[in-house]
Amino acid sequence: MSYLVLARKWRPQTFEDIVSQEFVTLSLKNAVSTGKIAHAFIFSGPRGVGKTSTARILAKALNCRSGPTPEPCSECVFCKEIAEGKSLDVIEIDAASHTGVNDIREIIENVKYLPASGKYKIYIIDEAHMLSQSAFNALLKTLEEPPPHVLFILATTEAHKIPVTILSRCQRYEFKKVPVEKIKESLASITGKEKIRVAEETLYTVAQEADGSMRDALSLMDQLLATFGSEIAHDDAIRILGVLDRTLLRSAVAGILDKNPKNCIETLNRATEKGINPKRFAEDLLRTLRYALLLKTCGKETVTELSDEDKDEIEGITSGESVETLESLFNLMLEGAESIHRSFYPQMALEFILIKLSTLERTVPIESIIKRLESLSGSIKTGEEPRARLDEPRGEYQKRQTAAGDKPVTTPPASGGQAPVNKPKPEPGDLGSVLKFIKSRNAIMGTRLEQAKDISVEGDSFRVTFSNPLHTSHFRKSETHAELRDYLKECYSRDMSIEIAEDNQAPPGETGGGKNDKSENKKKIQNDPALKEAIEIFGGRVVSVKPKQKE
Repeated sequence: MSYLVLARKWRPQTFEDIVSQEFVTLSLKNAVSTGKIAHAFIFSGPRGVGKTSTARILAKALNCRSGPTPEPCSECVFCKEIAEGKSLDVIEIDAASHTGVNDIREIIENVKYLPASGKYKIYIIDEAHMLSQSAFNALLKTLEEPPPHVLFILATTEAHKIPVTILSRCQRYEFKKVPVEKIKESLASITGKEKIRVAEETLYTVAQEADGSMRDALSLMDQLLATFGSEIAHDDAIRILGVLDRTLLRSAVAGILDKNPKNCIETLNRATEKGINPKRFAEDLLRTLRYALLLKTCGKETVTELSDEDKDEIEGITSGESVETLESLFNLMLEGAESIHRSFYPQMALEFILIKLSTLERTVPIESIIKRLESLSGSIKTGEEPRARLDEPRGEYQKRQTAAGDKPVTTPPASGGQAPVNKPKPEPGDLGSVLKFIKSRNAIMGTRLEQAKDISVEGDSFRVTFSNPLHTSHFRKSETHAELRDYLKECYSRDMSIEIAEDNQAPPGETGGGKNDKSENKKKIQNDPALKEAIEIFGGRVVSVKPKQKE
């Protein structure tokens, strides 16, 4: 007896054997049970997910000796003939080689004859989208009103190529890709019955390479079985399948995150020595960065293609990175993978992308910057020493402060309780003295008040007019408003009402709105005290100034 490949030997024989198509099988079983069977079906979906197998099982369910039944026995003559492809009442037609109108005309002439031995005559047209337009037109009338003993099943991987006039005459069932976990479970069951010893990580690798196709997974397993026999080592399977070892991928990702371009290039060289194509390396690296981003933002449940061990390993490598950094790396790798596929020199293009990824500056989340600025503002307000820049040693910071002539802020020691900080009280009639007092309490607030276009005090009213909308929005915040009111109460010894106004009128000679306006706005933003403080803390620089989009 000739050898039967795994894909044919373990072909599903009942609806329960179909992997991960529960919606389709449930609908067909209910239709058979209730006798509400349509005269024409379209099974569409990716390759190797069970379309033709489901069509055969439906034929068995209708023509079984005890049928119609949702659970065919697979033991009677009708079931065995259908499973072996020998039944005269189940006609399978390959539309790729029977595309013409004459082939369809032959079907039309034969549908009027009753089944030879079964209850139904069933036509299974595989790759139905390959039929010509004339063939589809010839089939229309018969497909709409076939004889009661005839059933049509059209299987296709490209349903969009089938005319809508055909689609409207059929019940359509959409088959989906089989998840990696389901393929792995099915492979484990089959290899156990076949007495094949294979590692679980090898099964995951085969399932991932199958790309949602159960038939492809069994074909790959057949290839490994023919090469290594009943005992398959993981390293041997990786070499035969031409798959990039995940340890090399982890090494490349670690080199990128550690800013080690040398490690990345050495990893690429080891991969090419094993026969891995640079384009394949780029695809797998892009997929790994995608997994890292999904795990960071959406959790483990969203990544179904990896085992729990792989998920934990990727999370461990990227645990210290922000979401913004992973987004930047993925976006850059996505653009790089596209250029590598178009390049005549993919090896050099990939090397360039790896160096670019491993030297990319990390992105600091804006929330972290805001928290550090708030911490700085609080330290200035309470009289504590401001922090140095993140990239500057403390000793260097103190030298720089001394060279600038700044006196260190000291806090008097407590004696029997919390000692108040002695600060001169301003003269209420001297506006400059009031601003200086506010600046001693909150340097950023005082500096912004000094940049106001006009400040006036009338009775219990304190009015501030800004020409910069950033300052206006800042002082209209409730917490800033309350803080300024406390300072004014301390200055004037009474509650003051605060009015914040904005003067958008442009100075004379600046109404042209040309390049001078843009340069003035840019200079004004760069001179903003909060921005200067941020640059002082983080040691950065202004790259570009973009206008705020209106909501």
